[in-house]
Amino acid sequence: MDATTTNNNFLETAWNIGTHLMKTSIWHHKSCTWQGYSFEPLNGTYQPVIKTFGPDVYSGTSGIALFLMALYSERKDPILLKTIEGSIEQVRSTMNQASNHGFYAGKPGIAATLIKLGAALDKEEWIKEGLELLESIPTDSLQSYEIDIISGAAGTIPVLLDAYAVFEKQELLDKAIALGNLLCSAAVKNDTIWSWATVPSQKNLTGFSHGSCGIALALLQLHQVTGNPSFLEASEGGFNYERHSFDSSQQNWPDFRDDVTSGSAGNICGLAWCHGAPGITISRLKANQFYPNTVFANEMKIALTTTANSVYHGLVENLSNTNYSICHGIAGNADIILDCGGIEYQQLAEAVGNAGISKYQDNNIPWSTGLNSGQYTPGLMMGIAGTGYFYLRLLNKDKHKSVLVPALVLS
Repeated sequence: MDATTTNNNFLETAWNIGTHLMKTSIWHHKSCTWQGYSFEPLNGTYQPVIKTFGPDVYSGTSGIALFLMALYSERKDPILLKTIEGSIEQVRSTMNQASNHGFYAGKPGIAATLIKLGAALDKEEWIKEGLELLESIPTDSLQSYEIDIISGAAGTIPVLLDAYAVFEKQELLDKAIALGNLLCSAAVKNDTIWSWATVPSQKNLTGFSHGSCGIALALLQLHQVTGNPSFLEASEGGFNYERHSFDSSQQNWPDFRDDVTSGSAGNICGLAWCHGAPGITISRLKANQFYPNTVFANEMKIALTTTANSVYHGLVENLSNTNYSICHGIAGNADIILDCGGIEYQQLAEAVGNAGISKYQDNNIPWSTGLNSGQYTPGLMMGIAGTGYFYLRLLNKDKHKSVLVPALVLS
């Protein structure tokens, strides 16, 4: 199969997913949203329920809009454009209900979506509202759940810094600095080893989504802009925590969450963007870009090897039990290795894409999502919008930047 045919297959796969989202959108006047399964607390346990979703990037309308906008850049379809506009109308009507912090769960990711899509579609009002949303974010204190990149300050700081670079509004930088100072104050410090309490766990977490390297990366980015040595010290402390926790026998980093248990004395290590080597790969890749360092480069190689091995084994031995979400599925791990250089990683990621086409699209069966049950959900990180975005990344990874790092990327 030649490159042109392969690329056409990737685009058609993304288009088929986008078409499904267009067909299943739920409209009220000029706004649209989607429904699907989500695991929610019910009668003392988490159970799958069907619901509509909020305006957030992780599972809500903003994340779906990011995928649809990327798809529209490849195929200028009028119904697709109408769906994008409808989804943003829904975001605009519900965005003030979102949590204050976090790229994936909160207002910063929603603001980034409004600004990015507003710039792409020449919608000045969207850009204005996105900036106003950023300006509304408080910086006076943080709760424990307001620390990490998912729903915390570590996911807010990169968006503020990117917006400051574009719009040159001093208050955006001031907010980022204030949040950086709060993160420094919230750290659990043991000399040069720093960590943060984010979710219930006996030990503070490693990893990207809720762990030390996601926070350390945001602080490193803040240091690069401000030159403040306190932020560099805090960032190095966060990365040191992972070095101290590294499990050399598994070439991976332990998952210390309370609900992760082991029948043996050994560590349980994650193998996903959210927990484990894949997310740590991308943290070290970005850290080495901000602050070139052989230690970062070496750690990235270790994490990358573990990640690539997990992708290979999932592809060859366990495809029936994996899923194509970008949070903790094979598509997310393949997405990460795409940015790490080397034709072998590009080919492995493409093999994941081709396997998904053969298994799901060619057989006309629903894509497996990141829910434990594999049930349908439309969103970016757990659902089919993220799967579609992965196929656009395979089509052109330089044009369609990874959504697995908090950022405001304007084309």
